[in-house]
Amino acid sequence: MIYLCRHSETEWNREGRLQGHKNSELTEHGRAQAFRMGRVLRRQIDNIEAFTLLCSPLTRTKQTAEIICDVIGRSYEEIRFDDRLKEISWGDWEGHTRTEIENKWPGIYDRRREDKWQFQPPNGESYALLSNRVEKWLADTSEDDKLIVVSHGAAGRAIRGVYCKMEEGAAIGLSEPQDAFFCLSKGDIQEIPVKI
Repeated sequence: MIYLCRHSETEWNREGRLQGHKNSELTEHGRAQAFRMGRVLRRQIDNIEAFTLLCSPLTRTKQTAEIICDVIGRSYEEIRFDDRLKEISWGDWEGHTRTEIENKWPGIYDRRREDKWQFQPPNGESYALLSNRVEKWLADTSEDDKLIVVSHGAAGRAIRGVYCKMEEGAAIGLSEPQDAFFCLSKGDIQEIPVKI
């Protein structure tokens, strides 16, 4: 069983900047989201102390995981990090808004729209490569594992796409909420909203 969480809101989320592998701090709203996520996880999961905490090593996921730990009564030292849970790399686009990207690389979004699955930003990663990366991570898990995972928007979509054996490219259209998390169990996915 996997509880799959996306990191909470960051400064760059708020500004509309692509983050990829770069770091941006959580906003106050993001910290409140992470706190609520921890409360809902605590209510949702029986025997929560038996669950392993896994996290992307990027700052925003680490901060989210630490707040969750505070709420569920776990030590930060229990968090395990896995590079395969990192966000998609946007390469040279990281730190830029979509408008800035279009201005710096005119017409590049048109090329991306032609094949979002295989398209790679300059020095970045395609959704196909991201999907292969998270597929390797999922192959190392089993249905008997009990995991709370803090990852990212695109990475979370890719994980859910691989988990449900979706057609190539279908996961790109999935949602990536910061006010919900997902339970992956026995081949099914349930979205669990995070409310006050």
